Amino acid sequence: MRSKIHLFRIVLACLLLTGMVFAQGVGASGDIRGTITDPSGAVVNGAAVTATDIDKGIKHTVSSDANGQFHFVGLPPAAYSLTVSKSGFQSEIVKSVVVTIGQTSTVDFPMKVSQVSEQVEVTAEPAVIETERGSQSNVVNEQAIRDLPINRRDYLTFTLLAPAVSDSTRLASDQDFRVKQTPQSGLSFYGSNGRGNSVTVDGGEANDDAGGVRLNVSQDAVQEFQINRSNYGAELGGASGATINIVTK
Repeated sequence: MRSKIHLFRIVLACLLLTGMVFAQGVGASGDIRGTITDPSGAVVNGAAVTATDIDKGIKHTVSSDANGQFHFVGLPPAAYSLTVSKSGFQSEIVKSVVVTIGQTSTVDFPMKVSQVSEQVEVTAEPAVIETERGSQSNVVNEQAIRDLPINRRDYLTFTLLAPAVSDSTRLASDQDFRVKQTPQSGLSFYGSNGRGNSVTVDGGEANDDAGGVRLNVSQDAVQEFQINRSNYGAELGGASGATINIVTK
């Protein structure tokens, strides 16, 4: 009996740890999806699709389903090379598919029939418009963080460049007398008081108990960060304001 209880505790701990690992990745990745068809427009199932991180060489592989669709979930932000192969068809490659934090890139593959081993490189760029989510969000990438002028090394200040964002420490109401100033993030979304926002670093929470932001990583260590202003998904947490998701190098 004791051995069964001990085994149950081990299984329960593993499930909890698995959930924690998954939660730490929320808001720190992006997706790639698309549909594979043949020359007649019919869907192609069972095709092997490989996404290769161009800089790191890490590969991710999935297969198209019965509807000819494939979906890479939880990819780290980077530039990827997509390769599709299927017996009887020419292999096709799409290079430099950029995955940004919290967004989905859509890449469709119209494959050509082939009797010999051939490979076709597709140079078309994937659609820039986000069609998978209806959130209002912006991404500040590494180049912007590196090149934009700033009077202090606080990269979150670049959030003020997004629409409907203002400095919550300079709102009219903050000039009123208060016995004690409550800590806040310093960022007001659509006129909020700067509290209730959520900040994550590589999927891990970086908020203090009063609505401010804990000290996290240096500006040089940030790859990019996403500013979700409104209408973002429930997987990003229970923030009453906005969510800012930071991905480090």
